[in-house]
Amino acid sequence: MSHTPFQRARSAQAKEERSAALVRAARELATEAGVRSVTLTEIATTAGVHVSGVRRYFGSREEIFLRLAAQEWEQWAGTIEAALAGRREVPAAELAGLLSRTLAERALFCDLLAHAPLTLEREVPRETVRDFKLTALRAVDVIVAAVTSATALPAPAAHDLVAAVTSLAASLWQIAHPPETLAALYAEDPRVAHAASDFTPRLTRLTSALVLGLAAAD
Repeated sequence: MSHTPFQRARSAQAKEERSAALVRAARELATEAGVRSVTLTEIATTAGVHVSGVRRYFGSREEIFLRLAAQEWEQWAGTIEAALAGRREVPAAELAGLLSRTLAERALFCDLLAHAPLTLEREVPRETVRDFKLTALRAVDVIVAAVTSATALPAPAAHDLVAAVTSLAASLWQIAHPPETLAALYAEDPRVAHAASDFTPRLTRLTSALVLGLAAAD
């Protein structure tokens, strides 16, 4: 992991670049170590910004991670939209596989999905929360439009599907990636070892059940 020497951004363009550098640094660090363990000082040092100067760009580490979560929502929505573009009558199993696979490929997104409502949204100004939620809602609308065009699911069911599968991904990712103390406990005691579930297979099974259940209820 490389650290950029401290430099002060003076122009508007330089400030935008520094803001982007902080988000990239947060992405790099959180991908490696998980959102929970990354500090503002680490983000600033990696981005080449003195920690005292971070507030020129972001109010807190939580604000940086909400910006990152918004980017992840947009990228996931774009992936689903591209995969379903021009498709019709996509089988339920294929849709479930697409949703679960693309989430499993985005470990950082799954991590952020858990932290956003629990901590990130609670530690930033409401304007920041509003911006994040509007971005996430636009992404959901993109996914719902893609799903309803490619399958027989109506919009309300597609909305429920997105809400449920992202909630599952958030929870299951945390369970499948426990802290060292829990990982050691699972390794030592077979009676609780089942708690450390395999993320991708379980997410795929549960997403399949969701898709089939929503399709049957229509």
